[in-house]
Amino acid sequence: MKHAAFLPSGDFETMLGWAKRIEDAGFDSLWNGELVNAAMIPLAALAPAVKRIKLGTAINLAFTHSPVMLALAALDLDLLSEGRFTLGLGVAHPNRNNNWYAGRDDGKPLSQLREYVKVVRLIMEKAPNGGEIQFDGKHYHVRARRFFPRMTKQPRESPPVYIAAVPRRMSALAGEAADGLIGNPLFSPRHLREVVLPGLDEGLARANRKRGDVELLGQCFTVIDDDLAAARRIGAGALLFSIWARIYDPIFEAHGFGGVVAEVRDIQEKGGRDPLEAIPPEMVDAFCAVGPVDRVRAGVAEREGLLDTVMLVVPSTGTTREQQDHYRTRLLEVFAT
Repeated sequence: MKHAAFLPSGDFETMLGWAKRIEDAGFDSLWNGELVNAAMIPLAALAPAVKRIKLGTAINLAFTHSPVMLALAALDLDLLSEGRFTLGLGVAHPNRNNNWYAGRDDGKPLSQLREYVKVVRLIMEKAPNGGEIQFDGKHYHVRARRFFPRMTKQPRESPPVYIAAVPRRMSALAGEAADGLIGNPLFSPRHLREVVLPGLDEGLARANRKRGDVELLGQCFTVIDDDLAAARRIGAGALLFSIWARIYDPIFEAHGFGGVVAEVRDIQEKGGRDPLEAIPPEMVDAFCAVGPVDRVRAGVAEREGLLDTVMLVVPSTGTTREQQDHYRTRLLEVFAT
């Protein structure tokens, strides 16, 4: 099982310093997402400065970008990184896509993302030579009689396209149409066995593909600290975003924590006590690897044989920059190869 990391935010020197440290630790890939920042621009700035580690977006919010322009940007980043870029695509709640980002979300995430991937792959295929391009779908239409060819020679035919998936049907789409599947921090061993892998296998069978055709990545909140209680508290804080998002409720309920989620939300609404006090240790341990070194190693190892690559994530919710730097340093020391 390979190791991956997210790119820490900061100024260029901060990002570059961490990118080099993560590369030197032998990690396979380095990823960047988008929320109130662009996913690709920092990676483009770093691409010439790191030489071995793969770079990817985890994720680009597909429905906030033109698939044509995002495909061209992906080709640019693959050129800058000399063939080390992966385009990760995912969906978000329609309210965020349409109202936060002025995007275009038709409310049909599966069919829209399937078409989106087709358009991205079509543009990547046609870009070297240009010419006529036509795509007529339910969600996207591309009509160009004389699409301009790209003048630069690409390091490879096209970068791989990964899909972020949590429920079974989206996992099946990844198995059917993508080169990889990107999972969030709730990718527990149980969720992998019961939901993600069956869905992935379903999509692979539908497209007559093999398991080795798709890389499976999953995130794991990782906090290395001899003080188990302190580590668990940070892990509990990291779960608050997923509780707030509501779209992950089926995962919490499947693990038996539906009542905890309801209690946390009630506390957040009414106040009166710290919501972290309502999150039990077993809930943190179900999704996170926290505590002393041996305990963290064991937690990460539970994903061996389920994931191809584990993204070791230092929580940013409820932690200071100094804490994040400390825990990230420990993580790189422990998991260096």
